[in-house]
Amino acid sequence: MRSVLVRIMLAAALVVGGLTALAYTFIYNETQSRMLDNHGDWIVERAHNDSLIFELAQENLARFSQEFLRLYTSDVVVDEETFWSYYQRGHDGAVRLRREFYDGLYADDGLYYSGVTSFIGNNQPVDDPELRRRLVLSLRLLAQLGPAMVNRFENVHVTYPENAIALYAPGTPWGLEAEPDLPMNELGVIRAMQQSENPERLPGWSGLYFDATAQEWALTYQVPLDLDGRHLINPSHDISLTDLMERLVSDTPEGAYNLIFRPDGYLIAHPAEPASDRRWVGQMSLETIDDTELTGLYHRINDATGGRPGERTLLHYPEMDAWLAVSELTGPQWWFISVYPDALLRQAANQAATAVLVSGLILMALLIGIIVYIIQRDAAIPLAQLSRAAESVADGDYDAVAEGRISLPRGLRNEVGLLARTFHGMTINIRDAQSTLEKVVAERTEALESANKSLRELSLLDGLLGIHNRRAFDRDLKSVFEQSSRGVGEFYLMMVDVDEFKLFNDTYGHARGDEVLKQIAASIAGSIRRDDRVYRYGGEELAVIFNPLGSEPPAQAAKRVLAGVAQLAIPFPESAHGRVTISAGLARGHTGCVNADELVTEADRHLYAAKRAGRNRLISELV
Repeated sequence: MRSVLVRIMLAAALVVGGLTALAYTFIYNETQSRMLDNHGDWIVERAHNDSLIFELAQENLARFSQEFLRLYTSDVVVDEETFWSYYQRGHDGAVRLRREFYDGLYADDGLYYSGVTSFIGNNQPVDDPELRRRLVLSLRLLAQLGPAMVNRFENVHVTYPENAIALYAPGTPWGLEAEPDLPMNELGVIRAMQQSENPERLPGWSGLYFDATAQEWALTYQVPLDLDGRHLINPSHDISLTDLMERLVSDTPEGAYNLIFRPDGYLIAHPAEPASDRRWVGQMSLETIDDTELTGLYHRINDATGGRPGERTLLHYPEMDAWLAVSELTGPQWWFISVYPDALLRQAANQAATAVLVSGLILMALLIGIIVYIIQRDAAIPLAQLSRAAESVADGDYDAVAEGRISLPRGLRNEVGLLARTFHGMTINIRDAQSTLEKVVAERTEALESANKSLRELSLLDGLLGIHNRRAFDRDLKSVFEQSSRGVGEFYLMMVDVDEFKLFNDTYGHARGDEVLKQIAASIAGSIRRDDRVYRYGGEELAVIFNPLGSEPPAQAAKRVLAGVAQLAIPFPESAHGRVTISAGLARGHTGCVNADELVTEADRHLYAAKRAGRNRLISELV
């Protein structure tokens, strides 16, 4: 009896232990789910609060635009005498707002001006009455609205499609100090609002930048304002983000940390130690981030959400043993990410589930007392069956129990039978769940491998011309050069440059220049042989690697490339040839070259010889 009692007690311990483990797991998962849900609510609230500054910028500029249109369409007259009562022309040729409008004065228009400056480059005429009227109306509106709008912002700007600017910026007399020939409307931020660059007329957010003068992180938001198809002004704000960056470090759940990514993969901010160069990184591309976990984190979010996390997204990131809570910031659509380590979840879940474990131990003690009471009956066989089944499950052999190879006393109409039936159902569920999980993991792994392959292919193409890029060129040139160095065949390299392309861009604009580059790239791709390949080397310079195989010599194929571009007959009266042409230099890969760079230098030397010889020609060692 003593031996039987010991065995029954051991079997009971296994059964109760299994049930306790299930309850422990349930409580653990429930606690983890609740904490993750709370963290998700936190990230939504935090992103909403940090988005208020961007939303306020949008509201301010919408109001400014509305007020400007009201003034512009009114009967307010601004004659030449009125204009020059605000402005004066300096000895450097630039037109600037008079100094007293920055220092502070009551003007004849009844408004008080302070902190207002304006600048018109010396290459911009001001004899157009309509331009003078827009400038003066903007100044009046800045004097009225500027003081109220800068309570959360550094300044209020008004830029123009012409080379002019007006701004309310107390403490910074920018318009009085700007270089006289500064081409503001040709710079990236302002040029992006031109109708040619922004035909959809969408508001624009600049990238994050560090204002060295104010010692603050900032970005610029600007809105193009048109009337009847005419571009009038671009009201804009410089938005200080230093406070947001500070909260990124200080305002976090205990044990977690936050970071910000731009949707295209630029790291905006990361809370490394203050001495580290990664704490305020500003803008760091994926190619320059040397932290594989960090780049993997971006790809994990991007792949899971298609690049749009929305208001709230929760993702598990096993590589960092953490959960990611993601929300988009209104305006620039940055990803605000909070990294919450699994260890914190496990700690909290363990504390909540410990009570379940204690309860299980108490239950086991009660059950042993009951077993002692019923030991007089024949309980050895069913308990032994349960013991064997528990051992099988512990060994991971769920099929033996689920398929009935190990018998369980499920037919008994008592607690043992109920326990056996529950245990059997549990085993089936675990086995099925394990099988389903293995299939899902296999499918996801295959999908991820396919996506990674597609990404690798895309990274080797030039986004504008659709041909292979410099990265692909460096890779392929190194490969064929190493093969040639080992005596496995030879190859030819041709460097191509569009003749007088800067003059073309200056004359017809960059948009037309981009179209011409596309035509030339397509022509070259269609002229070369099947085994040859064309690359964008940089700017308007292209490269072609010729495979010597085939009946046609590479030099003849190279000449066909020049002829193909000439047949495009793209008009260019300003050039010596009257149309767009290319010059090229051809070099043969041979064992005399020390490395691939030396071969590029040789081809470039032939190219420059072609340029000096009058352009629109090919020079090589073969002709």
